[in-house]
Amino acid sequence: MQPSDPPIGYLIHEVSKAFRRRFEEVARQHDLTLPQWRVLAELTRQGGLSQTRLAGAVDADPMTMSGILDRLDKRGLVDRQQDPADSRAKIVRLTPEGEALFKTAKALGTELSMSAVDGMSAAELTALADGLTRIRNNLSGMAAEQKDSV
Repeated sequence: MQPSDPPIGYLIHEVSKAFRRRFEEVARQHDLTLPQWRVLAELTRQGGLSQTRLAGAVDADPMTMSGILDRLDKRGLVDRQQDPADSRAKIVRLTPEGEALFKTAKALGTELSMSAVDGMSAAELTALADGLTRIRNNLSGMAAEQKDSV
């Protein structure tokens, strides 16, 4: 990197902003927001979760999560049931409709990712992934070996 090159943090921020903007443009066709997509993805990955654990997993505060879940519930994409282990908590699960929408959104995300890296070689993609993983781990204060084992 040359001193005149943009700082890496700036580039990462700009790429993240562009990804978010493009994904939201495409997802809007399915009446889906990025936070809603993240909830669907987390529920697909982990299965049923309490609202509190789900909020932590997608880095949202409990009030924001409640609103997201209300909207997803009204659309029939999630189901909230009483937690048998804790009467104060609710377990959130995807409905079949939610699973179907997630598959559509995942395909859109994959297509967006592929277009974003168009023209990059396999070696460049590996170097990019390795570099971003290291940056993430450095910023989170966790060594790469620890992070990969989690």
